[in-house]
Amino acid sequence: MDLQTTNRRIGLAQTIFDDFDERPVDCDFVLPDFLPDIAAIMKCSLHPTVQTYQISGDRLSVDGTVRIHILYLDEERRCVRCFEHTQPFNSEFTVKGLTADCMIALHATPNYVNCRATGPRRVDIHGAFSVKLTVTGKTDTTVVETAEGDGLHTKSCAVRYTVPSMGVDKAFTLNEVLELEGEDTAQTVIRYDARVCLDDCKQLVGKAVVKGDLLLNTVYITDTESGSMRCVKHRIPFSQIVDVDGMDENTLCDYRAEVLSAEVQPIQNPNGENRLLSVSVKVALHAQCYQTDACNVVCDAFHTQYPLNAPLCRLETQCMTEIRKETVTVRQTVALPDSRVAQVLDMWCAPLTVQVTDGTITGRSTVCLLVRDESGTVSYFERPIDCELPMTVDGDCTVSATLLDTEYTVSGEQIELRLQIVIKMCPVTKQPIRAITDIQMDETAPYPCAEGMEACQVKILFANAGDSVWEIAKAEHVSPAHICEENELTEDTVQERTALLIPLR
Repeated sequence: MDLQTTNRRIGLAQTIFDDFDERPVDCDFVLPDFLPDIAAIMKCSLHPTVQTYQISGDRLSVDGTVRIHILYLDEERRCVRCFEHTQPFNSEFTVKGLTADCMIALHATPNYVNCRATGPRRVDIHGAFSVKLTVTGKTDTTVVETAEGDGLHTKSCAVRYTVPSMGVDKAFTLNEVLELEGEDTAQTVIRYDARVCLDDCKQLVGKAVVKGDLLLNTVYITDTESGSMRCVKHRIPFSQIVDVDGMDENTLCDYRAEVLSAEVQPIQNPNGENRLLSVSVKVALHAQCYQTDACNVVCDAFHTQYPLNAPLCRLETQCMTEIRKETVTVRQTVALPDSRVAQVLDMWCAPLTVQVTDGTITGRSTVCLLVRDESGTVSYFERPIDCELPMTVDGDCTVSATLLDTEYTVSGEQIELRLQIVIKMCPVTKQPIRAITDIQMDETAPYPCAEGMEACQVKILFANAGDSVWEIAKAEHVSPAHICEENELTEDTVQERTALLIPLR
């Protein structure tokens, strides 16, 4: 007796590697001649960025740069100055099972930094940052999709699953010359913040058209004698075509952008005034694509005459139906650090971290303040802030948030913040299943007929409420359809304790 089976390969997303490499930062340097001496260091920060990576066998090599940014006061303690130092780094990871089809996610974050002036022009820095690597791959499991044969009965379940299909990276550079507003001139830039906002991602066959804006906040000194500062904001639009083999308009794709490097310098206009900013920003676009498929798999089977060898495997599939992004505005209030503050020179926020608790999304950041008191002295303060984001999470979901822009208003002894935050949510439905991987029938050992039942056409079996017709039929080696027909049942579950007629022929 022949059995005809159709097999199906089901893809399962699998995290192959998820770990980090901590890199130290130990250096000292002397200020260049064009900068004044250091009276006090106000703020030192690390900005590590992954530039490229290479795969060789089971080794993944990461190259990047870490930018060290120092804000300090000059000898008069009235003007804020800055100095930047950039140095390269390399991280090595050993990943078993690493292939070219794996999806690579790399992210560098600062851990801590200690900075001290060992002289009026020398700075000593000790710190560390981490390079986090997550490698996602796909494993295939062969299961039975359909099976047919005389006397064979199968039970199937519908399965939907999402697996990573490809990852594409593209880097490009934005070069612009921007004009300053008003009558001020920029003597020197002391801080800039460049972030990318993706507005539209249109998917075509084999490519995607990504449009967005580079949001650039630049803080510059207008007068080094008085220490006057200004902040100017620019929005630079861009459009890029990303080639993605195998993509169509139905491909589920997660787009992300980050700034790899930036250079902002004041330059002269035709009148010889420093009223222009020369901007060069290198941006990396990351596209992570996923494929969703559906099928039926045989999860149970039996034969009415012969035993079956039908090994089972237990799987948990994941299905991601959408990637939701929403821009929200969150308002927070922060008290001024000192009642003697006469002016807030600059305010910015550290990158936002989020966590989900009982479906509620909360974010945490640090507010950084440069203020001037009544005597004209400049000081630096930090204040942590916590905020609840106006979105909730149901079930399994990956949540991330990016702080795009920050605006503030000084009101009395408080600062009112308006945080523009992009929230990304990737809900995932997990489905545990059991699937038969193969079916073999043993025709050499047919089921024996019960003693004394050789001439019987039917027997009576008492079933309890909640019993399954399928399980009864499997135990008795009879057709489930025949039991339902004989007892006028319309569903698999027995509703109340009753006597069932079990046809034996």
